[in-house]
Amino acid sequence: MSETYIIPNPAIDGWMDEKELNWLYTTALEMASVVEVGSWRGRSTSALLSGCKGPVFAVDTWKGSPDEINGTHADAVTQDIFAQFWGNVGQFKNLVPIRMDSSAAAAFFAPKSIDMVFIDGCHGRESVLADLKAWMPVCRCILCGHDLNQGGVMPALQDMKVDYVKHDGSLWSYDMRKEGSV
Repeated sequence: MSETYIIPNPAIDGWMDEKELNWLYTTALEMASVVEVGSWRGRSTSALLSGCKGPVFAVDTWKGSPDEINGTHADAVTQDIFAQFWGNVGQFKNLVPIRMDSSAAAAFFAPKSIDMVFIDGCHGRESVLADLKAWMPVCRCILCGHDLNQGGVMPALQDMKVDYVKHDGSLWSYDMRKEGSV
């Protein structure tokens, strides 16, 4: 991957650090299409949109994850998170927001139709398993995600026998083009 970097927009609230955002950006530079599961206010979406020249499908309900609604997603109870997301990244012409549940959204995509799928939705084991089962068939090149050490992310990857690579911060990826991929 290239050594090109973006400067994260400090106005976009989120949990990803600069190294993680730059990994997303440089990986997206090589992709013709991206799905992001869990977009929230658009911090990581901005990096993906800046890198990928093709469509970036942002899949989220913008209502907060059930397991985080009383914590990091409490703002969703009193604020319009989608409006904030749109204000942060709505200027990108390649943005395609999909306001629905992850598994339901995956049903609209043909097998192997998306180059990169980035999973950063609900972090409970069952939710991550559902995301992996829904999106792995859709992904053509790079399946990746965030928060490897949170909740059920790592256990779900292990359950699905995903031979992932750990990156800076808490990012992980799996190259779907590998022979014998899951």
